[in-house]
Amino acid sequence: MKSISKQLFEIWNQKNQMKNKIDYNKALSSMILAAKSAGKLLLNDQKKLSQLKVTHKEAQGVVSEADLASEKTIIQMLGKAFPQVVFLAEESSYLNHQDPFSTESQSAEWTWIIDPLDGTTNFLGGMDYYAICISLVHKGTPVVGLVFRPKTDECFIAIKNEGTYKRPLYGRGKKVKISPWRNSKKLKECLLVTGFATEKGELFEQEFTQFKKLMGKSRGVRRMGSAALDLCYVADGIFDAFWERGLAPWDVSAAGLICLEAGVKVTDYQAQAFNPFAATILAARTPIYKELQSHFD
Repeated sequence: MKSISKQLFEIWNQKNQMKNKIDYNKALSSMILAAKSAGKLLLNDQKKLSQLKVTHKEAQGVVSEADLASEKTIIQMLGKAFPQVVFLAEESSYLNHQDPFSTESQSAEWTWIIDPLDGTTNFLGGMDYYAICISLVHKGTPVVGLVFRPKTDECFIAIKNEGTYKRPLYGRGKKVKISPWRNSKKLKECLLVTGFATEKGELFEQEFTQFKKLMGKSRGVRRMGSAALDLCYVADGIFDAFWERGLAPWDVSAAGLICLEAGVKVTDYQAQAFNPFAATILAARTPIYKELQSHFD
């Protein structure tokens, strides 16, 4: 017979576990509302680009008022809906000198990982290839992901073990399940996409060498300027594969889950299982994954 203290502990533990559970569909609904609001801010700010103040980013590139406003909106909306979840967001991390790869960042029970504007350079240049990225992460593993391209009203969403879908947020349209199906089964027939930046210093030459090598092994390689969208278009069958070194968790957390749930093989360069905190990422359709990964050994 259980002691009263043990029974009380079990009741407390069950209540605590229930308290810490999150309904993924409710989380996704809140993510969609936050992305819609942030997207409107970005669309409005892109119209008045000449009036935006731009400051230097300590670690990389530049950050605009649009970046900060988008992040603030998302954090306020999600924080109100789920006060028990901590945040790991790009702009806040830079401003507060937060290490996104710390043990604390990776081990928190529930975390919102946010990139309020992936593709800042494209955004500042007037291009529409930029996105808002939001993921809900449970103990380091993404369980709900959203990547929204405001200008084209394309929103990619995924819930762990429930597949990947694409839907509009502003206009009318049905939610459509996507997959990376294509006829090409050999690397030489494939269109690849990647990214590398001059801010990565000594890694630039190494990545550019890889770019040139795979350019000759494939149908072509594109560099679009938004890792999150690149990955989503691998999931949607536009590109066959993506690779990059030196990305942050907010660049790949949502999009990595979107790829996995669509049936894309996602690992690091050494073929280890997808981890949004890893130093490298390789995502490819299953028929070409092994051939492509062999070039990273």
